[in-house]
Amino acid sequence: MLIKLGILLVGFTYAGVLPYTVKRSIQHINFDLKKYTLSFLSNKNLYGKNYVRGYKQLLFATAILNYLFFWLLSLFYDLGENERFMRQIDYSFAILALLAFVPHNLYPFRWENLKTNLQRVIHNLLAVIVFLSLPTLIILFQTAILPELWFLGVSGLVIISGTVLITGISIIKNGVNGITEMLFINGISIWSIFVTIMTFIR
Repeated sequence: MLIKLGILLVGFTYAGVLPYTVKRSIQHINFDLKKYTLSFLSNKNLYGKNYVRGYKQLLFATAILNYLFFWLLSLFYDLGENERFMRQIDYSFAILALLAFVPHNLYPFRWENLKTNLQRVIHNLLAVIVFLSLPTLIILFQTAILPELWFLGVSGLVIISGTVLITGISIIKNGVNGITEMLFINGISIWSIFVTIMTFIR
């Protein structure tokens, strides 16, 4: 029962903290989701130190919540011996945490800007890996429980597959922008809420 309560608390916090905080933050600034990615919020030259600090804290908190949520799920569904799934939990935490501490910048690619250019490349690479690692983690969880919990396994796979599909279509139509990122974040949140509720009522 304590694990269930932990999943309930962490699951709803995990599902709500990122989309709610981002939506509230961009209401106070001139931020065009069609033009910019959310990474621009970590650009000190554009939005100042306060937004950089807030972006860093938010992403790091998300990394911790992500780790706790999936760790609790591994306890409840007895997935501790699934090495690939457990390893992916660690990978996802590490990538999100690293992304939090590598801010975005717009310095032109020049030799004299080598440090900031390398930082920009690493930031973009980490962002791409996050887009790949979170759905991978969810799919590993869904396939691990599928043999014994058919409904939850299939339903969860449908939700995350729909999220990946919608995100992919948005990338093709609009490129990678804030709208695409919010679609991805909201899809992950919907999946998290669904799994949290289904786990609690078991």
